[in-house]
Amino acid sequence: MPHSYDAFLSHSHADAVWVEDLARRLTTDHHYNVWLDRWVLIPGQSWQQAMAKGLAEASTCVAFLSRTTPRGWFRQEIEKALSIQANQPEYRVIPALLPSAPTDITEVMSPFLDLRTWADFREGKDPEYAFRVLTQGIKGEPVGPWPPINPNESPSGDDLEYIERKLKDLAKLKPYLHEEVVIEYERRILSRRFP
Repeated sequence: MPHSYDAFLSHSHADAVWVEDLARRLTTDHHYNVWLDRWVLIPGQSWQQAMAKGLAEASTCVAFLSRTTPRGWFRQEIEKALSIQANQPEYRVIPALLPSAPTDITEVMSPFLDLRTWADFREGKDPEYAFRVLTQGIKGEPVGPWPPINPNESPSGDDLEYIERKLKDLAKLKPYLHEEVVIEYERRILSRRFP
């Protein structure tokens, strides 16, 4: 079934300005068709029905989490998205941690969301990498190396040996590390910025 929206953006109204700025970038830079309540809801229309329809018509739900993330309707929205994903495995639910999200993500993230790779926009994180994680997740593609490898620059033999050696070392440790740690190490190795 073709989807009307590339992404449904679920957020707290307290984070609306930040999320709308990101939505503009998604539409301008990547030409994604996003469902954002401020852009889509018709005055006088039942917003609950419109949101349920928007979730069903999107290929992805991005759940923006911060200190102000509400518990009630937001949790129901995410449960609906997870229910869609249970019936349609290609449907993706992507947690996105906003700059104001707490250091301890368990404060804002349910155990079900914690099982997914998230885009981390928190202070001290690389916002361009977080944006890359988000856009690749919306596309349904792997993040790939970061920063992207310049196709005009081929790695030298020493670089390839270094990368292979580091990836083999990481493979041995992979069963003992959290998925996010593995992704970060792979990113550093592939960008050749690992000690």
